[in-house]
Amino acid sequence: MKKIQLIIISITIATAGLFAGCDFYADRVESAQLSKIETERELGVTRSEIQGEIQKFRIEMADKIKENNRSIAGIKSKINRGDRWSVTEINRKISRGDRSVRVTQEGRILGLQSENREMKRIMDNYSDLSRHNWDSFKKEYTSDMETLGNSLKIFFENSDVAK
Repeated sequence: MKKIQLIIISITIATAGLFAGCDFYADRVESAQLSKIETERELGVTRSEIQGEIQKFRIEMADKIKENNRSIAGIKSKINRGDRWSVTEINRKISRGDRSVRVTQEGRILGLQSENREMKRIMDNYSDLSRHNWDSFKKEYTSDMETLGNSLKIFFENSDVAK
């Protein structure tokens, strides 16, 4: 009889332990689900913030791209009119056999114009919403835009004619 009672008590304790364990795991599952929901919500907020930053940055860069286009148009106009170089200077270069002055300058400006279009395309197509990638992209893109802008500002300083 004691053996039967001992078996029944053992089974009861084991069953109670089993159910208690189920509650423990159920609590852990619920906690994990809540954590997942909270993480997804935070990720959504972060993505919204990044989307806002991207939109603002696109507007700023669109203005810089327009400014670069105006600079390019001004440079083309100067090349076509010969404003930057005196007729004497151009004739001197040509008389020394350097007939490619204008072609060289036009090629340089076409390269800068192409780079400006590529910068616009890159900005228009950016879509990664991770914080790290956005910060890296923004830093690199800003640097590239500054380099392009500086190249346009000093276009005639690096001219073959000025040498």
